[in-house]
Amino acid sequence: MTEDGPTPMRQSQLLQQLVLDLVTTEELGKLSHFLVDVKQHQVEGFVCKKRLLSFETIPVMWVQVESVGQDSILVRYNDSAISQRLDAAIALEQQTIWSDSGNEVGKLVDYCIDLSTGAITQYLFTAPGWQGLTDGLYTFAPTAVVSAGKKRIMVRQAALAQAEQFIPGVQERVQKVWQQDVARTRQDMQGAIDSTREVAEQVQTQAQKLTEQARSQFGQVFGQVKKRSKNLRSQVNDRFADAASGFDNVRRPNTKQVPGNTIDVDSEEIWPDEEETP
Repeated sequence: MTEDGPTPMRQSQLLQQLVLDLVTTEELGKLSHFLVDVKQHQVEGFVCKKRLLSFETIPVMWVQVESVGQDSILVRYNDSAISQRLDAAIALEQQTIWSDSGNEVGKLVDYCIDLSTGAITQYLFTAPGWQGLTDGLYTFAPTAVVSAGKKRIMVRQAALAQAEQFIPGVQERVQKVWQQDVARTRQDMQGAIDSTREVAEQVQTQAQKLTEQARSQFGQVFGQVKKRSKNLRSQVNDRFADAASGFDNVRRPNTKQVPGNTIDVDSEEIWPDEEETP
């Protein structure tokens, strides 16, 4: 197995992670639960489910795991025969914790896995009110386990009495900070995208308003120009008609004839003098 993720890692951080076949790139499903050899404190494999409520399961041996990443677990799945150790392994899911002196102490809630080997490095349990233990996670080493089954885990009384409160390791804190940074970055990017969209919408709305105002002003100006042009054209037509009328009068003056007979005058004819009156 190639170690790509932090080690050790809590098994709860790997639940529901996508499992992909490295050879075919096919999706085997999501990790449902681990199968553990409780005597050796060793993860022998895990079970995948195609869908959340599906009854179809695919067992994967730990030796088939190639790498564990942030987004998926890559395996070389080739329908290999399931080993007897995987058949004998059980799921550790909230077994009650008992001391070897017969006291019920608390409940198993998690355990840490060394991703390079699959070995369990520590068990995490809650024991509120037991011998002064407050709320929170406490830890004991695999060497403190006396026996384990599907319902209970027997642990040495001395180890439980000296159990220390679990404090996430540096790698786990780094991973948590990294996840928070990723989430914050995604939020910032989404906020920037939303802001950009809002600005674009405002610009588009303002552009539409300016366009409508320009069209309205242009329509008013065009109407005024059209009206003035019509008035000027009417004045020009009137003046042109007046000028044409005056020019026609000059070319054709008044030629009315005086009533009476026309007298033809011969320039050589001498009219007799009127008789003088005595």
